[in-house]
Amino acid sequence: MTDTEISVTGSVASVRHVIGLAAICFLIAVFAAASAPLLAAVAGDASASSMALPTADAGPDRTILIGNWTYLNGNKSTADGGNESLAYNWTFIDGGELIALLGENVSYRFTHTGVFVITLTVTDPLNQTATDQLTVAVVPKAYAGPDRVLKAGTNTTLIELNGTSSSSDVAIVAYYWTFVYAGTAYNLSGPVNAFDFASPGKYAVKLTVVDANGMVGSDTITVTVKRQPYFYEEHWLFTFVGMPIIIAISYMVFMKWRRGAGIITPTDIEKAKLQWKNFRKNWSIFKANRLGFAGLVTLLVFVVIAVAAPWISTVPDPTALDNQEPNDYGDRNITTDDWVNPLPPSFDPSPYTGLTHPWGTDHKGQDVYSLTMFGTRASLIVGLVATGISVVLGTIIGLAAGYFGRVTDEVLMRVTDFFLVLPWFPLMIVMMAILGREFVWVVVVIGITSWPSTARVVRSQVLTVKERQFIQRARAVGAGDAHILRTHIMPNVLPLIFANTVLLIAIAIFSEAFLDFFGLGDPTVISWGAMLEAAYDFDAFIGGAWWWIAAPGTAIVAMVLAFSLVGYAIDDVLNPKLRRR
Repeated sequence: MTDTEISVTGSVASVRHVIGLAAICFLIAVFAAASAPLLAAVAGDASASSMALPTADAGPDRTILIGNWTYLNGNKSTADGGNESLAYNWTFIDGGELIALLGENVSYRFTHTGVFVITLTVTDPLNQTATDQLTVAVVPKAYAGPDRVLKAGTNTTLIELNGTSSSSDVAIVAYYWTFVYAGTAYNLSGPVNAFDFASPGKYAVKLTVVDANGMVGSDTITVTVKRQPYFYEEHWLFTFVGMPIIIAISYMVFMKWRRGAGIITPTDIEKAKLQWKNFRKNWSIFKANRLGFAGLVTLLVFVVIAVAAPWISTVPDPTALDNQEPNDYGDRNITTDDWVNPLPPSFDPSPYTGLTHPWGTDHKGQDVYSLTMFGTRASLIVGLVATGISVVLGTIIGLAAGYFGRVTDEVLMRVTDFFLVLPWFPLMIVMMAILGREFVWVVVVIGITSWPSTARVVRSQVLTVKERQFIQRARAVGAGDAHILRTHIMPNVLPLIFANTVLLIAIAIFSEAFLDFFGLGDPTVISWGAMLEAAYDFDAFIGGAWWWIAAPGTAIVAMVLAFSLVGYAIDDVLNPKLRRR
């Protein structure tokens, strides 16, 4: 065979190999395309068979009161596709009826006592299921009554422990009262018991009830027995206000008698006329100050409210149990489902007390409008009396330091600086912890912690007055220190003291509200700060009970602002340098 024939034969064989390989590849591609759906189905089945089963989590077991809502949450259940892909089914038996609830978060109100087993079933998109159970114990509502505040040495310490307002869907078969009194543990049975809490102290009285289903509920109240107050505590207003005024008037009358002059002399009449003339002049200047005059009108309104509180309020005593609106969970056999305090403002009479609540109620069902009216008294008393204590202390220390100087000035001013540097609120906390939470100590503590500013102001004024020529002449003619202080220095310092006093009243009112808000005030006294404290403790702002916060908050701001405006206006009247020309 020639070389040419061999070359042609090799080329033909190569072409045949290429055509054969192409045909094989074409057949493989056709087979792959035809079997692709089958392979995908097989792969899907394999993936499905490898998906993990879901897990159900119904949450922890719980105990609730009959008639209350319970919230069931299955959000801790898991699945490969996320718990958003799960279907939730809650099932249980209540009153012989099968209850089925659908959803991840559901709520239910139990109307029967007993132990209920709730089953949660979760189902994923592949119809795989998982279950979990929780136990809900529904117990009767024990109601031991309101907390009590009693006073030792009176006939009010014998009280009735009444648990008849406790409720259940079946009969309550047993009542047990347990408490410790004077070191002895007491166990009383029966729905009603009388006990004399004669010894001062604070007692926790627990009521335990058992119904016919064997379910047990409990409630605890606090009985506080206050010791019999001393005379100055019970009549503190007369002691700290009336007595100083009587002493001052008696001293003036005695000094006139000692000098052999009449009680009212022609000179006194002329002085009175001159004072009246100056008053009319200053009043016209004050009245021209619109902000100050508006503040004075506001203060007069508050004074009228404080005096007439029992007559303009919805009820004469808003803290009395009979004047409080009940709740729908056990109080006085309420049958509605939506009568729950705090209630919003309404002019419709209550179906239970017959009262209207234009500013709503608080968590106890007390009328917010009446509480606000009565709270005016506490704020005014604290503002006036505490400021009086502060001004007397500050004036005496400022006069002594400024007039006598040297060692007296150094010692008194170092004490004043100590009180100025020390934060006033921690100091009041410590003093209230030592003295107690009685209202009289609230007034005293505010008074003895707010005098340093007055002392500094009085001292600076005395330092300028005592160097004037009429003081030097008085010393030259033999006038004593007491005469100079009383006759010459005090009248020149008094206008500044008076203007500063009005501003201090606003600070004292704010301090009282501050103490009450932090739970350091007297719980038996109605005050705006105590109202705000209760609103904060029971999440009034979060719950949308704006009326509970707005009423006392607005009252505090209005009274403090009114005193501040009056104080600035008086300073404008008594200090010609500040007066507008």
